[in-house]
Amino acid sequence: MPLPPLLSSNLPLPTGSHSVGYLPLSHKPISPFEHSHPTLNDTGLPVLKVHDIGYSVFYPTDTKGKAKGVSWVPEPFWGVIKGYELFLSGKTGQASTRSMRFLANTIGYIAGRLRIPVHPYAPLLSPPSPSQRYPLVIFSHGLAGTRHTYSQFCAGLASEGYVVLAVEHKDGSGPAVCITSDRGEGEGKVKENQSTVQHYIRQSDLKWAPGEDKSLTQFRTLQLDIRSREIYEAYHNFKSLISKANEGVLTEVGSKEKEKDLSKKKDWIASLNGKVDCDDLRLTGHSFGGGTVLHILQTPSPSPDLPTLPVKRVIALDPWLEPIPLPSSSTQTHPAMPPILVINSVGFTEWSTHFKRLAGMIKDAQGSLLTVGMVGHQSFSDFPLLDPRSHNSAKNLLNKIHDLSNAFLSSKLADSADLIDKTPDGGLISKNADGKLLGGDKEGEVIVHLVGKE
Repeated sequence: MPLPPLLSSNLPLPTGSHSVGYLPLSHKPISPFEHSHPTLNDTGLPVLKVHDIGYSVFYPTDTKGKAKGVSWVPEPFWGVIKGYELFLSGKTGQASTRSMRFLANTIGYIAGRLRIPVHPYAPLLSPPSPSQRYPLVIFSHGLAGTRHTYSQFCAGLASEGYVVLAVEHKDGSGPAVCITSDRGEGEGKVKENQSTVQHYIRQSDLKWAPGEDKSLTQFRTLQLDIRSREIYEAYHNFKSLISKANEGVLTEVGSKEKEKDLSKKKDWIASLNGKVDCDDLRLTGHSFGGGTVLHILQTPSPSPDLPTLPVKRVIALDPWLEPIPLPSSSTQTHPAMPPILVINSVGFTEWSTHFKRLAGMIKDAQGSLLTVGMVGHQSFSDFPLLDPRSHNSAKNLLNKIHDLSNAFLSSKLADSADLIDKTPDGGLISKNADGKLLGGDKEGEVIVHLVGKE
């Protein structure tokens, strides 16, 4: 039996038939944008802006042997650790205390040893035939997530034959990201193109204009707009990069990338031309990211410079709907709505008001809605793998999520063993006397609410 990640210092290998390559990319936005408010208390600068667009690419490769791997905690390492301190203090409703710093530093010690078992800069595996190309997947992380937090999900899809872009959202929802400034020098400003660290942004960090809605929900809704724009930017930038080989490549923001690595990156990008089908796009995301991809389906393109995305399928993992403003666009007004799969945690299904809204939205879209027993909200991420006590269970649940997702992307969900002979409940879930979801206490049990088009 494989050792837990804390003992082996490696996360589990992907379950598909291919090894997985890895490459980080970043570039300037095509359509720069910012919300003038809110601003940061300490600088007076706008908080929500489309900064450098960054993402990690997970893709199939035929490179053999032990993977060199990459650090599970992305750069800036200690910036990310401090960001978790800020996030955790916000979750407890307390200021940053010694206990919060201790917990964050503990995360730093534990996570700092972990590596994702991928092959950096490895060549893309040639498709099975010259006429075939790999489908493109874009993944959007949740609150306090990074472009590596869901490496098991993203690398798993890559091992099945997808090119996956794990977006690094720079809307203040992640623990920390490196950004560059295009502002001149002055009070509260940095030198042009100088890299700086943006940590997780709390409600107490914000300053609003007089008369504005100062609620956290309003801030999340504005973040949702930035996140949607970043997904559009990632798609169009990546499409442009691989069709115009080597143009617009940047070193990773905040890193000291070696010239030889930059040269390898340019060669790698050039080799992708004609091997990735950017018109076969699938959107995926968890929590805030799940809400983001559903929001994209209901809203028009944010800019004339960013054409509508050719979305063919969508997977939303425990989508968080509260930031999506009401009334939102009805999915019934979108006859070309792509097939949608939502996989819920038990807690999000037992959240009755949220589940009612979600079930109505997915039913209108003729989508599929499932709940997996014993899955918690963080079960979709890598985090449960870090606890040796829950490692085996966490891996089993991640495998179940992977199998359902892969079946859906392959148009085989309705024929999977987890759905055959089960009658959808239509969103009218059954609960026991304690108000708990029936079947929710059985590990990996798939509860079928809606089965839609594939």
